[in-house]
Amino acid sequence: MQILVTGGAGDVGRYLVQDLCYHGHQVRVLDRALSFLDNPVSSQVNLFGGDLADKELVTRAVDGAEAVIHLAWSFSDDPLDIFGGDLVGHINLLTASAKAGISHFIYTSTATVYGRATSRPVLEDHPCLVGEARKPLYALGKFAAEELCRQYYREQGLPVTIFRFWWAFGEEIGGRHLRNLIRAALHDDPIQVPAAAGGTFVSMADLALACRLALSRPGAAGQTYNLGSLYLTWEEIASRIIELTGSGSKLQVVPPGEWKGPVFLNEVWELSWDKASRELDYQPVFTGDQGRKAFVKALAKCINKVRATEKKH
Repeated sequence: MQILVTGGAGDVGRYLVQDLCYHGHQVRVLDRALSFLDNPVSSQVNLFGGDLADKELVTRAVDGAEAVIHLAWSFSDDPLDIFGGDLVGHINLLTASAKAGISHFIYTSTATVYGRATSRPVLEDHPCLVGEARKPLYALGKFAAEELCRQYYREQGLPVTIFRFWWAFGEEIGGRHLRNLIRAALHDDPIQVPAAAGGTFVSMADLALACRLALSRPGAAGQTYNLGSLYLTWEEIASRIIELTGSGSKLQVVPPGEWKGPVFLNEVWELSWDKASRELDYQPVFTGDQGRKAFVKALAKCINKVRATEKKH
């Protein structure tokens, strides 16, 4: 199958491109930053360098493709970037895909569209309280992108599947809050985390699996699915960091109502992927003990990167 991946030069995109190639697909990558041009992934990959705002480029990239996996997003907090850039490119891609008769369009959204988790676990029919999100403009932009997908499905018959997930990890994992915890451990500073807070992580391997499953199931069109591999608390993550760094940091678990640190850390994002299991036969590989082992390996690589940066300073 000829598959176009937008944002294929990013962390998730690079993993997905390699996975699709491994499973025998021909892949096109459309990205502003083709960082792997000097080291091509495979002869199965065709590269399109540029922006989704370029209608002609988008049309060329879509032409001849059978499916689209849309990952590209600026992650900017600037409303002009979100509504004048990300969503304009999103519309260009949806329009070109509908005109080309794309057989399946997968859009990777975010759990942030739920705004604030009012139930546990969070199901796909949870209200989208975007105005209460920690980053409301980001949440609004992603929710608008979802609504556009649904509109193109209803009005133009574009077979769209939407995936929502919280935090993806592969061989490595990033994130500002995670790096801050690691820095504290490297300096033997006390580490505070809120009690019972955490989130559902998804491995890139499981995300790639979900994409392949959706592409093979016409019934996934018009559906929204949560994805995840395992739920981890910040207490567990911080304990692992202390262990991996050999830190002398003392772990302090703070009751949620007394938490004074970053709001992000005090949130509980437990996503249910039962719908994906029922309808897509999605069974994450990196769950339970295996998922924890994979997460710890990714965490160790993140620690090594932070340690190297700290030594430079």
